[in-house]
Amino acid sequence: MTFGALYQWANLVALLLSTGVALWRGRWPERAAATAMILAWSASAVLHNADQLHGPQGLIMAVDLALFLVLLSIALKSDRWWPMWACAFHALTVVLALAMLADPRVWSRSGFIASGVFSYLTMLSLFLGALGQKPGGKPPAPDAASRLT
Repeated sequence: MTFGALYQWANLVALLLSTGVALWRGRWPERAAATAMILAWSASAVLHNADQLHGPQGLIMAVDLALFLVLLSIALKSDRWWPMWACAFHALTVVLALAMLADPRVWSRSGFIASGVFSYLTMLSLFLGALGQKPGGKPPAPDAASRLT
């Protein structure tokens, strides 16, 4: 993958910002999601077929599906809300890829933009979830009401 377009640089900056904050401030859900997102982004960069300009790429879809399953696992095991949002936004990316498989005409500027928007929303969920944590990944101190929930 080459960085010939502004959107590629913007995506990398957003990824590094969101995962950096998650690794710095987050607990296990934020750190696991950040690691999975970095691995997925790296795998997508390596597996991207530059000769195929339109339509879904099978290997990238497999990476997206794997990331979705990791986010789903985190959402089901975590006591946080942001993983549900991240999983839902990334599910839209997977559904869009499946729609492109069903009808290759879906891949157009709108499909490309929608895929990018869903990616940024997934990273934003991680970023906002990590901001709610104290630095060092320490869980908040329990209070009297926490025993009731």
